This record gives sequence, structure tokens and C-alpha cells, in this order.
Amino acid sequence: MAWPARRPSGRPVLVVLLMAGLALSSRGVNAIALSGVSAAGPERAAPAVTETAALQAEARRLLAQYRGNPPALRDSAGAALAAGRNDATVAVFLKLRWAGRLRAGLERYGAMLASADVQQLAFAAAGVQRYGAQLHNGLLLDGPSRLITVSIHDQRLIAYDGGRVVVDAPVTTGRPALPTDIGAMRVMRKDAPWTMQSPWPKGSPEWYPDTVVQMVVWFTRNGEGLHDASWQPASTLGPGSQYGPFASHGCIHVPLAAVKALFEWAPAGTPVVVYPGDGSPVASQAQQQSVDAMGNPIGGVRGA
Repeated sequence: MAWPARRPSGRPVLVVLLMAGLALSSRGVNAIALSGVSAAGPERAAPAVTETAALQAEARRLLAQYRGNPPALRDSAGAALAAGRNDATVAVFLKLRWAGRLRAGLERYGAMLASADVQQLAFAAAGVQRYGAQLHNGLLLDGPSRLITVSIHDQRLIAYDGGRVVVDAPVTTGRPALPTDIGAMRVMRKDAPWTMQSPWPKGSPEWYPDTVVQMVVWFTRNGEGLHDASWQPASTLGPGSQYGPFASHGCIHVPLAAVKALFEWAPAGTPVVVYPGDGSPVASQAQQQSVDAMGNPIGGVRGA
């Protein structure tokens, strides 16, 4: 549903805020310095020899930890590579300038994980972990002060405040025919309660009857929002639910307690980044972006 054309059920809670735009810029050198990350990106000034020595030391520790079990070491490093790629995708969507250099480092060591030589495998695993950690820390410390992320693959929402997790909840996003848009968007408006009205005519396979939700946090102008879904059992939220019977029409179903927290915590302008989250290379995930440079969806209307 395109929210500007609909009326709320009951008196809406209007949030009157100046729309400062998507907060995508860095918060400065001082915050980054706390984690040893330079303003231009983590460890930019570190000599190559220092990095190599640190990786060799970590590789020795990993060899001791995974002694006799290279497959387990490779699996652990593969998980770190996937997580790093996901963080890099979010950083790229947010246009954080240092992400490209760190992504290159992550992929350089990730390419070495297939090595049959256990020494090289351990060194590669150390490199992947190092750059993955730098990407994650950089995202939290050099990204927006408040940030909502949604992984399509994991069907999981995490909201950060100054790098601290304030909401972590399973969700359900749009069904294949009406997928939730992917990219960097922002909180546009909030209403409570709200009557979701189908933008599709009765008789259409996507039509649904008027449905009241307790609160909704809109993040696009074409009808996508974070809202509760009393008709969906809590146990059905989470991975794979976008293909199930409770999949949305593009909105994101969130547990009531979580959407209440988001409603109170997230002002207009708070970035909402929806990303594939499947651990594939950033280029692959970025190809799925469905919003323009300003965060406006380029697809059609969505609804509850």
C-alpha cells in the first residue's frame, strides 16, 4: 500500500521531524581511532610487514586450535568470509568510502581458502578474520549513529545505536512476487495504529481485506514498512519465511515488542538497509539493489 493515499484507523501518532536525509556520512576520526581504524579506513597506515607478522601469529594460533581438522578451519573461515561480504555490502550501500579497500583485502585472502596446504589455509583464515573484523568494526564506528539492517537470507533485523545492538529480531519480508526492496532507504514516517488497505482490487491474487496493525515504521513511499502482524504466529518468523504462507506483500513483519522498540527509538531519517545477506561477493549482492541513489524504489507498489 502506498501510505500517503491511505487514512489511519484511529488517531495516528505523528512524528514531526526535520528530514535530514539518509545519514550515510562518517562520524569522524575520533570514533574510529578508538578501535585503531583510520579515518580513511582501518589500518591504512599499517606497514605490510606488520600485517604479515600479525597474520602469521594468528595463523599459528589457528593451527593449534584446529590441529588435525583442516575442514573445520576452512568452514570457520568460510563463515567469516560470508559475514565479511555481508558487512561490506551494507557498507557499500551506505557509500562508506573505505569499504572497497577492505573488501579487496577480504577477497584476496578468501581466494586462498581453497589451498590444500594447511599452513597457507591457516594464513588465509587469519587474513579473512582480520579483514572481516575490520569491516564489521568500521561499519559500526564509521557508519550512521543509528542504523537498521535487514538480511533477506537470514530474515533477521538488527538495529544499532552507536555500534550497540538495540533490537535483534526475526522477521518476514516480501514474497517472491512482491519482494521487499533492497538497498539503503530511510525511515520516512511512523503511524499507530494503521489500517492496511490493499492497493490491488478485489479478485486480484494479491488482494487482501483491510487489516489493522498496531504500529508501522514506513521506510519507502511505495508502501513498505516495518510493522507487527498479529495474524502470523511468532514461530513462523525467520529464515525461509519469505516463501511461506505468511510472507508479506513487500512490508517487513516484525514481532510486536521489536516494532514498539523501533517506533520509539528510530526518528525520521534513520537509515534502513535491506541487503541479500547470502554471503556472496559484494558485486553479486549489489546487483540485486532495487532502489535509486536516493533510496527510492524503482519497482512497483507494495503493501502489507
